[in-house]
Amino acid sequence: MLSPPHDTSGWRAPAVVVLALFAAVGAAVLDDYGVSWDEPVERGRAVIAADYVLGDGALLADHFDRYYGISFGAPLLLAERWLGLTDTRAVYLFRHLLIHLFFLTGGWFCWLLAHRLF
Repeated sequence: MLSPPHDTSGWRAPAVVVLALFAAVGAAVLDDYGVSWDEPVERGRAVIAADYVLGDGALLADHFDRYYGISFGAPLLLAERWLGLTDTRAVYLFRHLLIHLFFLTGGWFCWLLAHRLF
């Protein structure tokens, strides 16, 4: 593994502070956003695919979105089912929280990559 040619120890703490700030702001405004037009569609695709995997494949065979990937929606659906969320508001707030955490994780790894390269 290549290491940067200069000392980078002083940059990690500010990056963690910025990441924590974004996480706090995201958590604070979580209730302020509604449901976008494609969220029920995305969740519906995941529900149909999960039903197919669990044994009821009749809906997936005739579904017009059967070729769309569910690699992101399926784990969200599994997590919501594992937690027993049934209220629509709780489901979408939970999904928004996990999507924001996924975004922050991607931002962190993007920062690490950029820091290593530049």
